[in-house]
Amino acid sequence: MPRVCKVTGKKTEVGMNVSHSERHTKRTFLPNLQKLKFHSDILNRDFSLRISTAGLRTLTKHGGLDAYVMSKSPSRLTPEMAAIKKAINKKVGAAEKPAKKPVHKANRSARLVKKVEARKAATK
Repeated sequence: MPRVCKVTGKKTEVGMNVSHSERHTKRTFLPNLQKLKFHSDILNRDFSLRISTAGLRTLTKHGGLDAYVMSKSPSRLTPEMAAIKKAINKKVGAAEKPAKKPVHKANRSARLVKKVEARKAATK
């Protein structure tokens, strides 16, 4: 399993140990990942996420998993978070979308006639 934060995208970095004699040896810097469960009130289920402590502060700042996911655009989210946002939008969208009112052809053509007459009057 890769060591990547699901919120911030932080991952393992490579650097150098530098000794007193300034000898350089390769080393890795691991992100401070924690495995935590977050509850989604909208989906009514828990999500187990490996997130960094910085990611935990981010979720807390936004007010939880649902608020964080809904405040960001899908392009700015990691694929796992984008999937959660898609599921939330699907559930919320099905419950709250009002039906569109159909536009009758008679109303549409009457508006077009008015526009054409107004343009003719303006050009005269």
